[in-house]
Amino acid sequence: MLRIAHRGASALAPENTLAAVRRAIELGATWVEVDVQACADGLVVIHDDTLERTTDGHGPVATQTVAALRALDAGHGERIPLPQEVLDLCRGRCAVNLELKGPRVAPRLLPLLRDALLAGWSADALLCSSFDWPQLAALHAALPDLPLGVLCEQVDAAAVAMAEQLGARVIACALEHADADAVAAARGAGCALWVFTVNDADTAARLAALGVNGIFSDQP
Repeated sequence: MLRIAHRGASALAPENTLAAVRRAIELGATWVEVDVQACADGLVVIHDDTLERTTDGHGPVATQTVAALRALDAGHGERIPLPQEVLDLCRGRCAVNLELKGPRVAPRLLPLLRDALLAGWSADALLCSSFDWPQLAALHAALPDLPLGVLCEQVDAAAVAMAEQLGARVIACALEHADADAVAAARGAGCALWVFTVNDADTAARLAALGVNGIFSDQP
């Protein structure tokens, strides 16, 4: 079963920072997942659409420039990373799941994704996922071979239909809805099932026994 470091090793270093990604790599995580938001003039790696929880800044991410966001402290002196920095750090070390947050990410992310695929990132090492399925559809229309992950709370008929429509590689659901039926539904759509968020070994072992293919963990 794959171990996907949720926002990096976010229990051990500030989430969505290069320190968290680096720590996940050191711990042998198979994948690293980070969140990508659009700001006023580019893309940054941060989960929330506001700054207060994870930085010493204030206000919405969307109205800030990259330069202003990069001047903030994202914890322990870490900066808010750029998506390219995460890819550069992970290349040849682990696979990367970029989760698209907010409505304007897909078109801005496309040039980076094209360059990554041209630079040799394989289909086994790069995945884009989102709860915002129209963004996944936009990526699929532009880059049909890009691996995609459909995020949902529960693997229901709508999630399965979207995964089939997009030719998605992964469906990811919440831990409370991860059961044998979810595994079967994902497999029926031709997808692996990943589960978020799992932070103890007993739960991980139970999910592995069910046939879950991967878990997102703050403690990979």
